[in-house]
Amino acid sequence: MAINDVLQVARDSFLGHFMRDDFWVWPLMQNLHFIGLCLMFGPLLAIDLRVIGACRFIPMKGALSLIPLILGAFTINLITGILFFFGDPFRFFYNFSFQWKMALVALAGVNALWFWVGEHAKLSQLADGEQANFQAKVIAGLSLALWIGVIIFGRLIPYLE
Repeated sequence: MAINDVLQVARDSFLGHFMRDDFWVWPLMQNLHFIGLCLMFGPLLAIDLRVIGACRFIPMKGALSLIPLILGAFTINLITGILFFFGDPFRFFYNFSFQWKMALVALAGVNALWFWVGEHAKLSQLADGEQANFQAKVIAGLSLALWIGVIIFGRLIPYLE
């Protein structure tokens, strides 16, 4: 089966029709996607800046306690993102900006896994104001760069048709 056939199946699916058939669904999903982004990026920013050392006044345990909020917000964005794709798969699949956004999301996921496996336990033991190690700072810096890239490429999707 060719990729265009797969995209057509996605477009013709229940989810594709759900996204296109009622005028209010697409804007509602855009708002939910934006809310998810805000709920995800704000806590990520707090954690990453704390780990880097720019905001050492933030308690590390308090910052790390935001991880469940980040995961919930990411879930909102994952669901709404999938719905957008099904609503207009030809637009997204061939869009250069969308391709870069998805690549950066995948890299951010690998980076988050590296953080969780390699540094989370160590960071949760840090005293308030104590510096994180170099590897944790690298992971936090990559996290900021990757998610800023995701936001930029996501915003460019409508302009790079």
